[in-house]
Amino acid sequence: MSLKQKKSIDNIWPMANKKVLVRVDFNVPIKNGEIKNDYRVRSALPTIKRIIDHGGICILMSHLGRPKGAKFHEVHANEDARKRALHTWYQERGTGKTTFFALLDGADKLKVLSWSTAADKITGMGAEEGAGKTALFSHLPEEEKKTLLDRFNNESRAASQFPQLRQYQGFEEELSLKPVAERLAELLGKPVAFAHDCMDAQDDIAKLKAGDVMLLENVRFYSDEGSKKDTVMAQKLASYTDYFVSDAFGTAHRDSATMTGIPKALGHGAAGYLMEREINYFAKVLGNPPRPMVAIVGGAKVSDKILLLENMLTRIDKLIIGGAMAYTFLKAKGFNIGKSFCEAGQSFTDQYGEKRDIVSLADNLLKLAAERNVEVFLPVDHVCHTECKPTDIPVTTEDANVPDGYMALDIGPKTIAKYLEVIKASKTAIWNGPMGVFEMTTYSAGTFAIAKAMGDGTEERGLLSIIGGGDSASAAEQSGHAVRMSHVSTGGGASLELLEGKILPGIAVLDDA
Repeated sequence: MSLKQKKSIDNIWPMANKKVLVRVDFNVPIKNGEIKNDYRVRSALPTIKRIIDHGGICILMSHLGRPKGAKFHEVHANEDARKRALHTWYQERGTGKTTFFALLDGADKLKVLSWSTAADKITGMGAEEGAGKTALFSHLPEEEKKTLLDRFNNESRAASQFPQLRQYQGFEEELSLKPVAERLAELLGKPVAFAHDCMDAQDDIAKLKAGDVMLLENVRFYSDEGSKKDTVMAQKLASYTDYFVSDAFGTAHRDSATMTGIPKALGHGAAGYLMEREINYFAKVLGNPPRPMVAIVGGAKVSDKILLLENMLTRIDKLIIGGAMAYTFLKAKGFNIGKSFCEAGQSFTDQYGEKRDIVSLADNLLKLAAERNVEVFLPVDHVCHTECKPTDIPVTTEDANVPDGYMALDIGPKTIAKYLEVIKASKTAIWNGPMGVFEMTTYSAGTFAIAKAMGDGTEERGLLSIIGGGDSASAAEQSGHAVRMSHVSTGGGASLELLEGKILPGIAVLDDA
């Protein structure tokens, strides 16, 4: 399989005063409203700046997490009530507490105030309108207002009577993209407008001017996003724009409304700079890469990497295997693996619907590699412990056998030395999957050594080094060597499917160059 070059954002002209809808991948880790890693946001900056620097209007959309979502026709069934709910929610810095309180009847207002620090002030207050209950509530501290309304919501029928308490059907506050809009504004050094409902943003978009940036709320708050048959969402979003640009390589393997539906509805689509970069680097690996080429494959399960391994064996010269999946291969070769993770007794359903034993499958993969003259390297020693937890006294084995009662949690020093030797002799290295439980310092040496070796090779002798996203990318970032690589992919699942030889619908739908 070869990757076709796609029309680039550089081919879009004129840009001035044109609306450009960009599908980005802002699926970043957020905890308590704080972004823990903004790499994906920073990766989209070149495309965003290209649009606004040329006078375009940049409208961004993304998913975040896996909300349950709701169907468009259900959310918008009663449009007037829904818009009132949204307006209420976004009063008072986005929380609408006093506005919501004002919607309660007199008896409920008195009940809420009776739980408050101002309970002594409601003596003599009647339930009738105009007695001062809302004014009293408005002067309470913001945190107390929230506590009171949460209690009211839990102890009454408020959620069904007043849907604005949950903003709108499908909305999940912890998965809102609003913190991302705020971070993006910091990175750009200019305001970023935020549309609180991605399917009702036309009025907000109409106010945008040349050079403005807007981020739509999480597209997966609508379950329609995951459908490749229902065109309602794609057509609605397509109506916002003059041009469509895809910069979301991380979801390029998804056939969905925002990845494939919009360009189909518009009849065109171009690649942003990030997408273009991903395509170019994977085209090198899948085309005619510098030789010799080594694939470094790790992670937990052989079953997750079978198609990758089978496809890569037709392209590579050497294969390094590490991580928990290595112990299934060692088991197939007759080594003792102690309590190490192994898929013995488990089966894999292949593309023909047949079940195949995973250990025998691993053995067959080793035989296939030999037939294709691909040299395979497995761990020859291990860092072990009786449990998968940090320790100051891990056991390092003398050979490839793991003692009974122990589990291997990282590759050992002899293995590291051998793997680095292989990388040093290669001109192309592609890495997918860690060598051990790198999240724990005790078992991070193998993974971080691979990252350093790839970084050194890239800087010192021009090694073409590519990391296929996912945990490998996280490990490279954590080790500080990610910036030294030729390319660190933003898409774990997408890069895996590309390396498996699959066609990604989110790339195929874009215009050919």
